[in-house]
Amino acid sequence: MRYSSFLHLVVLLSSLLLLAGCGSLRNEISPDQLGLESAKLVVSGFLSPQDTVLAVRLTQSRTVVGDSISSGLSDGNVTKATVTLSDGNRTITLRYGANGYQYYSAPPRQMRIVAGRTYTLDVVTAEGQRATATCTIPPPVSLSAVQVDSLTENNRTRRYFVRATWQDPVGQTNYYQVAGVFRTTSPETYGLNAKPRSYIYANLNFDDDNRGLFDDATTDGTVFTSGKAYIGNTTLVDGKAAKGFRNQFLESVLTVNLLAVDASYYQYRSAVIRQGRVRGNPFAEPVLIPSNIQGALGCFAGYNSSTIDMTVN
Repeated sequence: MRYSSFLHLVVLLSSLLLLAGCGSLRNEISPDQLGLESAKLVVSGFLSPQDTVLAVRLTQSRTVVGDSISSGLSDGNVTKATVTLSDGNRTITLRYGANGYQYYSAPPRQMRIVAGRTYTLDVVTAEGQRATATCTIPPPVSLSAVQVDSLTENNRTRRYFVRATWQDPVGQTNYYQVAGVFRTTSPETYGLNAKPRSYIYANLNFDDDNRGLFDDATTDGTVFTSGKAYIGNTTLVDGKAAKGFRNQFLESVLTVNLLAVDASYYQYRSAVIRQGRVRGNPFAEPVLIPSNIQGALGCFAGYNSSTIDMTVN
C-alpha cells in the first residue's frame, strides 16, 4: 500500500514538472514579426460555348492573422476594377453588378466562345493591382449514354442512382468533369391538400475517387463510365419496392453534363478535392492550390459541355 501511494506521488510530481516546462515554452509574438503578406487578389472565371453569361468574380484572400477579424466584414467581393476579355481580335468590358449579379459579367452575344480559341482576361483594380490569364476552350466530347439503375441494401431499401458513359477520343489529352442536376416534384404538389406545383433541385454528386473528375493519361481512347450519383431511395416490403421509380419520381427531370475541361481546371479542381479530404486533420500534409493567374490567385479556365436530359413520365 505504501509503495502504491509513493508511486502515485511520483507520477503527480512528474506531471506538474512537465506542465510547468510546457508553459515555459510559450512566447507571445507580435504580428509585425511574422512577416505576413497582405491580402491578394483572387480571380475566378470559367468560359464555355454554352454560357448564358460571361462571368468573372474578384475577391480578396484572407491573411492568417486577419481571419478572425475579416470574418465579420463583407463578403470580400472586389467591386471597383476594370475587367476586360479579349479573343485576339476584339476586346469587351465586363461590368460589376449587371442584372443584380455580384460579379463582373457581359452577355455572350458580345463575344462568342469558340472551341480551340484562346481568350485573355485582364484585371486592374482601383488600388492598382493587376492580373492577367489565358485559357483555350477544349473541343466537346459527347455523352454516349446516361443510365438509371438501382441497388438493394439489407433487403430493406432500394437506392436509385445515375451513371454516365462516353468514348474518349484517341490520340489527344483530355480532362473531364461529370456534373448534373436532378429536378423532382415536391411531395406537397399532390394529395388532398396539394399546394401549387413546386420543384426540388439537387446537384448530382458522383462517388468516384475524384468526384466525377477524370483524365485519360493511362486510358486514352477507352470507354469511360462515371461513378454513381444517388438520386433517391424507396422502402422494400417483402423484397419489393412499395413505390416504383416512375411512381416515386413522376414528372422529374434528370440533366447530366459531361464537361471537357482544360488542364488548368483539372489541376485546380483536383487540388481542391485533395484539400477537402484532409481538412481538419492537423497532421495532414498541406495541399497547395495551383493558380494560372499572373499577379493574383485563382483559376481562369475553359470547358465545353455535352448534355443529356431525361424526363420521367
